[in-house]
Amino acid sequence: MLFDIAAFRTPLPARVQVFASGANRLAEIRGFARLGIPVGVSVNHLNEAAISELIDLQQPVMIDSGAFSEVAFGPEGARVVSQITDHDWRHRLAVYLRLASSLRTKAMLVVPDQVGNQDETLRRLTLYRAEIEAIAMTGATLLLPLQVGSMSHTQFLKAAELAAGVPLVPAMPMRKAATSATALIDFVQESQTQHIHLLGMGIDNHQAAKILQLIRHFSPNTSISLDSNRIRAVSGGSRPLTLLEAELRSTEPGLVYGEVESRVLELAGVSLDYTDLVASPSLWCTAQHLFAIALAACMTPDENESFCCDPDGFLQTPFRGNDEFLWIEHPLIDLELNRAWEAHVDQTIRGAVRTAAIVNVFRHSPARKQCA
Repeated sequence: MLFDIAAFRTPLPARVQVFASGANRLAEIRGFARLGIPVGVSVNHLNEAAISELIDLQQPVMIDSGAFSEVAFGPEGARVVSQITDHDWRHRLAVYLRLASSLRTKAMLVVPDQVGNQDETLRRLTLYRAEIEAIAMTGATLLLPLQVGSMSHTQFLKAAELAAGVPLVPAMPMRKAATSATALIDFVQESQTQHIHLLGMGIDNHQAAKILQLIRHFSPNTSISLDSNRIRAVSGGSRPLTLLEAELRSTEPGLVYGEVESRVLELAGVSLDYTDLVASPSLWCTAQHLFAIALAACMTPDENESFCCDPDGFLQTPFRGNDEFLWIEHPLIDLELNRAWEAHVDQTIRGAVRTAAIVNVFRHSPARKQCA
């Protein structure tokens, strides 16, 4: 069953970069990376595996501070509902620096701010000036959400750069505390900024094409980037990503004892070959699997220790001094290795479902191959 998103068939305009934000999990990052689509992540939702993957991929990435979740909007305006503490900010900025130090010019990071509050944003920029300067020295791009307040957008940007001590790229909030089209164009026309980012606006937004055209009209040399949560847009109920994930979870692999045949692995770009890997359990066996193998073969404590230290090498040694019979040829070890392999294949396929679904759903996105 194949899904399509018609809006994605429109070609991406020149000098416009689109980020698929909300891709915080390892499987999501891998899915968009396979398509060459830059991702946007929230630093407060990244685990170690996701951080390592972003560093290994060396692809463009937009990194948000997670400040959107700090406030909620009601009839009386913005209200803080989940205060980001000083400890939280320093931890997030440490991750920022780690990513920026590796990705350098490929990283775009949103500086500490508070949605809808110019004064608190300036206070945070002043407080974390040293951390911000260190991040800027890596060559990474620092985005400043232009909050609405008593200062104009131009005045606020200048004040923010003084507080932070480094140049900042203007980013227009297009979702929470959204910038009006008039205010956006007035700012672009006045500033003639080299680059502007549209926070929370997807390329398939019904207003996106018009806004991009207006920016180009009033400031032809301005490059543009934008992001939106593409995963949320296709998830839930009868939406394509959710439907496809359910379908993929129900599929069974074909050949297992050879090159594994699986639609999920094919989409995710993952290759598993029993012939290549069965004699190297160190590459795929869990500690629990190794324990089960040793237990089934009734290994002595010394044999168990040798096996756990170097399972690959141990299996190629003679079975208790018998030069004609290797440990890997032991029937019980062969049985347990096969059980462990089946479990590994199942776990790998289940872990790749979301990656595979993203690859299939977004295969026609105009944002593809931006990372190539």
